[in-house]
Order: sequence, then structure tokens, then C-alpha cells
Amino acid sequence: MTGTAPGRTRSSAVRMPPGERREQLLDVVLRVIVTQGVHKVSMDSVAKEAGVTRPVVYAHFTDRDDLLRASLAREEAAALKQMAAIMPEPGRGTPARAVIASLAGFLAAVQEAPDRWRAIFTLVDSSTPVFRARLEQGRAAVLAAFEDVIRAGNPEPGTDVEVLARALHALFWDAGRLVLAEPETFPPDRILRFARDAVERHLRS
Repeated sequence: MTGTAPGRTRSSAVRMPPGERREQLLDVVLRVIVTQGVHKVSMDSVAKEAGVTRPVVYAHFTDRDDLLRASLAREEAAALKQMAAIMPEPGRGTPARAVIASLAGFLAAVQEAPDRWRAIFTLVDSSTPVFRARLEQGRAAVLAAFEDVIRAGNPEPGTDVEVLARALHALFWDAGRLVLAEPETFPPDRILRFARDAVERHLRS
């Protein structure tokens, strides 16, 4: 079988410890999703990209769905860890400043792990229900955090907290996409300037 990764012989690949091999294969799954699309992930494509035989992949994963579930679980856990560190919390400064600081942290997190977030953005558009359901859980948690911060800031009477929370979520999500897809046109500083003006119209600064 051809396709051994440059710089790695087949024998050296076989000698990789099991835990390290599993992580390598998950790295490959992420790379395939980002460069070729989730529909291109298969036992064959991962084996070829990793420079190993199919039995090596089957030794760690039962099938394509198992590969994708494991990849999603790993990247989801890492993304949640990033998000936990930057989500706004009631009582930490004014609502507007808390949201802007959170957005700045989110954009930094996206830039810190671009392939992870490219894959997440890609999986949102996937037709696979299980992926959409998992990602929807994360979205619900973010919306709840935004709602808590808005309510804690004593918003103006008549403020639709739920709609505002969803508008903030959409701003975060699209900003993350933009800094990856068009970094020269939409650098974080430009997005944050706009966001600061927009958010302060609705939240106390």
C-alpha cells in the first residue's frame, strides 16, 4: 500500500505506542475534515493520510462513525475548556465590558486552535444529526450565559433578553468564522471595534 506519510516509514509507524497512535489518527481526522470536508472521512482516507494500513485504524476505531464521534468528543472537550475560560459571568464588570472581553477571548481561542474551530464550524453545517445535537447543547449553554449576564446588568425595561442573547451568539459565531476565513479583511481589532459600539447600545458599559 502506498501513501506513507513523508518522513515516516511503515515500520516506525507500527511501533508508535497505542495512545500516541490514537491521538495521531484523531489529528488526521481533524485534518481531513478541514482540508477535504467531513464527507471525506473514512477508514481508508484516514489510513492513507496517516501512512498506515487499514488494520491499524481498525485497531483503534470500529468504523467511520466511531472515528468521527471520537474526533468530535476530543475537539468538543478542548473547545469547552477554552470557552469556560472566557465566557462572561454576572458580577464581573459591567455587562457590555464583560461581553466584549469574552468576544476578545473567543477570537483569541479560535486563532489559537484554528483547525479545531474550522472543524466545528464545518460540523455545524453537516447533515449528521448527532453532530448538530451535540453542538446545539454547547450553543444552549452559551445562550444561557449571555442571558444571565444581560439580566444581571439590569437591562432597560422592554429589553428582549432572549433575542439579545441570540444576537450576541450570532455575533460571536460569525466573528469566529470571519477571523479564520478572511483574517486580513476582518482582523479581531476591526470586529471588536464594531462589537463595542453595537453592544454598548444595548448593554450598560
